Amino acid sequence: MKILFVCTINRMRSCTAETIYGTDPAFKVRSAGIAPNAARQVTGEMLRWADRIFVMENTHRSFITEKFPEIDLTDKLIVLGIPDIYYYMEPELIELLRNKIDPHIR
Repeated sequence: MKILFVCTINRMRSCTAETIYGTDPAFKVRSAGIAPNAARQVTGEMLRWADRIFVMENTHRSFITEKFPEIDLTDKLIVLGIPDIYYYMEPELIELLRNKIDPHIR
């Protein structure tokens, strides 16, 4: 399964998700952000590549659907509802990501 994780600047939440799921051989994983200063900015190619797209907030879903209306995201875009209050690899963030993502991929 190919998974894309998206947050705002691709430094905390989506990077943590990429790190924890990237070690599992069952998945091919990438992460990106929606902001112009994101470490890696989300592209149409990334969205087409992914089987599942996990975004952290509704604003990320809105950005993607408005910027890439030509891409069919039906049944592959999932909002996790994780606010931007965590640091990279923070234990609480790892637990929250696993609890919210695992039901969609296991």
